[in-house]
Amino acid sequence: QGSRLGHDTIVDGMLKDGLWDVYNDFGMGVCAEMCADQHSISREEQDSYAIRSFERGTSAQDTRLFAWEIVPVELPGGRGKPSSTVDKDDGLKTFDAAKLRKLRPSFKKNGGTVTAGNASLI
Repeated sequence: QGSRLGHDTIVDGMLKDGLWDVYNDFGMGVCAEMCADQHSISREEQDSYAIRSFERGTSAQDTRLFAWEIVPVELPGGRGKPSSTVDKDDGLKTFDAAKLRKLRPSFKKNGGTVTAGNASLI
């Protein structure tokens, strides 16, 4: 129905329901930083793990290891453009290990270790 006259609030459902610790009132990225600190997991270890994960994901996608689990989704083109089909993880095609290692921390400015490259894709 949309909003009526007057003030309204839009809540990001993904953040509210999945990426926010409601008990401690901070985001999952902050939780990741705390876990890395508590368990002495270095930035280098996180980056190496992320790189291995991307390499394994790319290999699995290239060999169609999990093809039986994929349900293709057709996206309408709109405004005279043809439709397209999504049938693989598009996050894997943008992976660059050299760029991953250069990313700045996302959640803790001084001494942070969690970046957009070594955290889970959204």
